[in-house]
Amino acid sequence: MRQSKLTKNNSLLPRPDPEARTQSEKLSVYIRDIIDRQEGAIGFDEYMDLVLYHPSLGYYSSDIQKFGPKGDFVTAPQISPFFSKCLASQCRQILGDFKEPSILEIGAGDGIMARDLLLNLEKHNSLPDKYYILEVSTHLKLRQKQLLKQSIPQYMDSIIWLNSISEVNFEGLVLANEVLDALPVKRFKKESNSFKEEKVTFYKNNFCWIDVDADDQLIDNLTRLEKKLLTPFPESYYSEININLKVWLNSIQSIIKKGVILLIDYGYSMSDYYHNEKSDGNLLCHYRHYVHNDPFFYPGLQDITTCVNFTAVAEYAEEIGMNISGYTNQTYFLFGCGLENLVPDMNLLDIKSQTKVSQELRTLTMPDEMGERFKFIALTKKYNKELLGFSKMNQRSQL
Repeated sequence: MRQSKLTKNNSLLPRPDPEARTQSEKLSVYIRDIIDRQEGAIGFDEYMDLVLYHPSLGYYSSDIQKFGPKGDFVTAPQISPFFSKCLASQCRQILGDFKEPSILEIGAGDGIMARDLLLNLEKHNSLPDKYYILEVSTHLKLRQKQLLKQSIPQYMDSIIWLNSISEVNFEGLVLANEVLDALPVKRFKKESNSFKEEKVTFYKNNFCWIDVDADDQLIDNLTRLEKKLLTPFPESYYSEININLKVWLNSIQSIIKKGVILLIDYGYSMSDYYHNEKSDGNLLCHYRHYVHNDPFFYPGLQDITTCVNFTAVAEYAEEIGMNISGYTNQTYFLFGCGLENLVPDMNLLDIKSQTKVSQELRTLTMPDEMGERFKFIALTKKYNKELLGFSKMNQRSQL
């Protein structure tokens, strides 16, 4: 759940230790050199890609503690095993329709979701033939392997870590929990009936924004986007757009013979994402459970995300030949997968356990927590069955 203490004052943020600051400075020097070679500015998408995914210094590539109470944020599988148990119910339905089904998890984090899914699937005699994991971080791969070897050693020969998504081709299910929000985006500004691109430069010993004329590709994307909105972007309107989302989706669907892609993330439909009142966009940074909007704070030491435009996901998916099987919020999805049947009888629990279960359920399902903010969208290829997770409420018409 990438939401915690909100601050607009970076002086309130915890300071990193000397070793972490040294790592950040190395990455900063690397980025400054690239800026110098590109006439003084780079796109925010390039900057975001570097600070998150540089092979050794990027946030997701380094050994920085990212998840849990000692990291920068927590995710639903870490909050409660109820999340993965519900997801396992959806997996069982899909896997049961294939003779040799597999699961691919993109960005498996600390491995908790994979562990809980596999244990639940094993309990119901529904383990997939293969469980693939695509993970960019060598450090996280090691943590995942340690956890899974300890938890489900008898299945380890069937868990395969990929270096590239093109290494596989299978029938089954692709899972991506909180992956879309970390894909690099371009930042733009509407100004005097034209578009500017907000690029990144280095000035007075700091990274900062600089407005430049948008190139033809960005103008074309933004012009087509604006025509779909009920009202044009107002003057001095800032926001983000992922112009590579279609390419990313196509790379995923290309490795599935038939099956389902289930994407889980926080975001909105296009009309809400680009609402006139959201005049400063959807960019957020997460650092030790603080949320702020300065992407230049210690590059490489913090997570940078944007909410997901799920309308764009649906439109691009249809353009590449996929169907939109379902779209709903986390509350409806979990109850569609039988959450109420997983909750133990509170009368049989002690007070401490009752409080723990109640808090987990509240965090996962209440609108002011994760329940409404997080969405599930199912994209299907040669698969037409109605999915459990969308049986309580399917909100495709809102996209």
